[in-house]
This record gives sequence, C-alpha cells and structure tokens, in this order.
Amino acid sequence: MTNAQATPRRRRGVLGVALSLAFATLVPLAAPAAPAGAAPPGAVADAEIARILATDPAATRLSADQVAWPDDGVVLTVTGEAAGSWCGTGRACVHADANRAGYGYAFYRCGTYRLPEYGFPTGQRAGASSWYNNQTGGAKIRFEDEWFTLTPVLAGHGFGNMPGYLNDRAYWLELLC
Repeated sequence: MTNAQATPRRRRGVLGVALSLAFATLVPLAAPAAPAGAAPPGAVADAEIARILATDPAATRLSADQVAWPDDGVVLTVTGEAAGSWCGTGRACVHADANRAGYGYAFYRCGTYRLPEYGFPTGQRAGASSWYNNQTGGAKIRFEDEWFTLTPVLAGHGFGNMPGYLNDRAYWLELLC
C-alpha cells in the first residue's frame, strides 16, 4: 500500500464546516421517532444524502441509505439499521448513539480522521457515542478530543460506548493497523 492510500484525505475549510452544520441540524430530525404525518425515514435519509452530494464532490451515493468518500475510505450509513449490521469485517465504525445505534460511519483505511469533516459535531448531541471495531489482525481505534486534553480511548476488537467524558466529544479517530 502506498503512503497516499494509507493516509485519508483531510478536507478542510468551508466544506467541512458546512457538513458539520448540516448534520448538526439534520441528525436530530432523524433521531426521535417520527410523529404521525412526518416524512418517512427513507425520505430523511434521501434528504441528508442529497445535501451531502450537492455540497461535496468527493462523496458518492452507494445505496438508498449510504454515501461514501472512496478516496478517504469512509462510508456513512444514515438509517438506524440493526446495530452494527452495516459495519463489515475490516472496518472500524462510529455511531451517533449509545449501543451502536443511530447513524454512523465505517472507516476502512489506516490513518487519522477528523470526525467533524464527515458530519460528527463535537460537544453536542449526535456526536460520536459508541464504536464497533470490526477490524482484523489486532488493529485498534484511538479516539481523542479536539485539543488532546482528555484521556484518549483505545479500543481493540469488539464494541463499546464512549466514556462519559468523551461522549459526543471525540474529534479525532485514528485507525492503528
């Protein structure tokens, strides 16, 4: 694997901020149960994916509820499917809700990722709350806060919830392969 393949592209600037703001606004709409007369869950997923595709030329639609950044090695699943059912072997996944619930991202390239660039807000609801490390060969995930001031979380194979001090505050994710 070349160095270019091992290190995800880190988007900066207006695009990253726009995605963070879009998800900070949209994700709370998808989290609660839909009231009578509200748009069906598929429509919420379609709207979120349409916004991503309209603002990020690097994003590609994979299915009705998934969009990917192939150059970065990242896949977003916007529906609340069964916990972890979309987190395939060789992936490290981060969920917006506890116990591997809610929308989430699957990362599959070794390297360091800035979570807000993919829509995870920090310091507020809908940030990273749980993880599932489905990588093989003893690979680990490391989570850090924005300023590297909190105790990092280092996770081996399996799943868990973020400790209270890092819940919704994880800013950096590193795949240690």
